[in-house]
Amino acid sequence: MGPDRFEEIDLIVKGGKFGWSLMEGDQCYPAGILSCDATGLIPPIHQYGHDAAGGTSVIGGFVYRGTAIPGLAGVLVFGDFTSGFVWGLREVSPGLWERSVLLTHALIVSSFGRDADGELYLVDYGNGAVLRLRAAP
Repeated sequence: MGPDRFEEIDLIVKGGKFGWSLMEGDQCYPAGILSCDATGLIPPIHQYGHDAAGGTSVIGGFVYRGTAIPGLAGVLVFGDFTSGFVWGLREVSPGLWERSVLLTHALIVSSFGRDADGELYLVDYGNGAVLRLRAAP
């Protein structure tokens, strides 16, 4: 979520306050405000900018629970509508998250899905295809 400069990923906590009207990622919102009170707000676990390395609209995914790609176990798989990337977000130590590129593509990722076995799929808005994520050969 991020209307102007950043996209963010949050771990939702019932009753949690994420500051979505005051903050954009870990920055005060709207742009130009130099300080804001973030007391009691839960910061995002990850954010990226609307630039060449980021994208324009985070497309939430799922934590991988399948068995076909063992290296993805427990990784949050997500993408961006325009970036050409599918990323993985892994908690490497408590509260420290690391993002890695899982896939580069020429798709318009509009959604992710998960089957009963925990395998992941993505939807390409450009041609309406539903594609299953598989390990590289």
